[in-house]
Amino acid sequence: MSHTTSSSQPTRTSRWQHLLRAGSVAAVLAATGCAQTPQQQAYHSALEHARTDPSYCYSHQYDTLLAEAMQRDHSLQSSKTPDRDDKPDSSFQPTMQISVTGATAMPDLSLPPYFHRVCRLSTKLPNGTTENGFLTFTYLIRDNKVQSALSEWYSDAEVTQEYDATMKQIEAGLDMNNPDLKSCIQRYPAFDAPSKDPIVQQGALDLRAHLVRRCLANKAALKDLYSDLYFIHR
Repeated sequence: MSHTTSSSQPTRTSRWQHLLRAGSVAAVLAATGCAQTPQQQAYHSALEHARTDPSYCYSHQYDTLLAEAMQRDHSLQSSKTPDRDDKPDSSFQPTMQISVTGATAMPDLSLPPYFHRVCRLSTKLPNGTTENGFLTFTYLIRDNKVQSALSEWYSDAEVTQEYDATMKQIEAGLDMNNPDLKSCIQRYPAFDAPSKDPIVQQGALDLRAHLVRRCLANKAALKDLYSDLYFIHR
C-alpha cells in the first residue's frame, strides 16, 4: 500500500486499539486455574486452539466465538448510537447459529508480544440480515506462553468509518521531518494486503496508522519519563 499513515496527536480511539489490548473481560483466556463453567472452558479452549489451527477460518468449532464477538460488537455499536434504526434483533444471542456464507483467511501478523489472526467473513444473522466483516483473534504471548487472548468482530461499516477518519488526519498534514515519526514509519512499513477488496485495504491502512500512533505515544511517554527522572535526581 502506498499511503503513509500516522498522526502525532491521536484524536480518536482506533478500532484496532481494542485488538492490541487483548484485555476484554468477556474474551480473555484464563491465565491461572480460576473456576470456570464447562461452557467457559470450551470457549477458552477454542480461542486458544485458533492460534495454531490452519482451518481456524472455516471450522464450525469457532461458531460460538463468532456469535459472541458479533453480539458484543452489536451491543457496543447500539450503546454508541442508542437511537439508530438498525438496532440488533432481540433474538440475537451468542448461542444462536450464525450462517457463514463466505470465508477467507488473511495472513497472520506477528507484532511481538502480540500475535494476530484475521478471517474475512460474509455472514447471515439470525434475524435474516447479512453482514460482512472480520473475525479477529489477538494473543498476548510472553516466554512462548499465551498470557491472554481476545476474539472480536468488526463489520465493513466500522472499517470504512475508521479508515475515513484516518484519511482525514493524513490530509490535514504531517510533519515528515519529525525524527520520531520517521522512526515509527520505518518500524511499521505498509502491509501487503492479500486482497483487492477495498475493505481489506482500508483495514490494513488503519491498522498501520494505529501502530504508528502507538509508537509515537510510547516515544513521547519515554521522553516525559526521562524528563521527570532528570528533575527528580538533579
